[in-house]
Amino acid sequence: MKANTLMLLPLIIAAVMAIALIVHAASQPPPPSLLSAYGEVARLGAGGANVTLLVNELNQAINLTSEGEASNASPLINEVLAQLPGARASLNGILASKVIALAAAAAVIAAAALIYAKRREIIGELWLRLRSGDSVRAGPGKPTTLLFNEEVASIVLAILIILVVFITAQSVVSNYSTRFSAIGLLGPGGKLGGYPSTIPVNSSPRLYLYVYNHMGEPVWYVVDVYLINASSQPPVTAPPLLTYERILLNNQSWIAPLSIPSVGEPGSYKLLAELWMYSPSNLTLTYTGEYVQLYFNATVS
Repeated sequence: MKANTLMLLPLIIAAVMAIALIVHAASQPPPPSLLSAYGEVARLGAGGANVTLLVNELNQAINLTSEGEASNASPLINEVLAQLPGARASLNGILASKVIALAAAAAVIAAAALIYAKRREIIGELWLRLRSGDSVRAGPGKPTTLLFNEEVASIVLAILIILVVFITAQSVVSNYSTRFSAIGLLGPGGKLGGYPSTIPVNSSPRLYLYVYNHMGEPVWYVVDVYLINASSQPPVTAPPLLTYERILLNNQSWIAPLSIPSVGEPGSYKLLAELWMYSPSNLTLTYTGEYVQLYFNATVS
């Protein structure tokens, strides 16, 4: 019996997540133009363009849309769409400057390597031009200058190769860092700790939500807040009590006040906040698998 249950467990989890996705899809979706503008801005941000102002305008449009003022959000969306060609041109300029900088660095290193390889001829030519009237007589000693030492030449060549690899890697490795999203819950003072374990019935103490983006691009996050019994596990299939939405730039965090919804009956409860996101690649609402929860008892004071 236990073996059959374990075999069915992945199917059960997949079914629960599918139901949760259906619940989200049933809610009012954002306007297609808003999603399209977000996708373009996310791509530009991933490429290295400065999209701070564009993200701020999109967040204003998101707030207006969530408040039922989609008509007032349309001018903001259209303004963002109108600025996209200029942002693309700016990004192309940034990419071109990086290519030019890499090419210039490679040219300098190549020139230095060539000069060092031809150092005998160059020094000899300079000597003849500057001291052509002098006479030269061979002595019994050996040349001691580092310019003609083969070991030094090998070391210099190795350093030049390392420099070329390092400069090239800087523009590549930065795009492949670990990507993740994070959600947390802060206490009444906006810091870790001080979480209430016992809450009087019909009271709503204030906490704070914390969301962090380390996805390498701007991401539209959706936080769904539930007040459920202590035994329930995410993702929850019921409609959320509260929903927070915001686009965060890469490496940007966001703190939002959250009042625990009041309960009218004593018992054990759980405050649960699930972190969802609109995927920048396909613009679909996706559960990140990240959540934060707080267990508490509601009591009669």
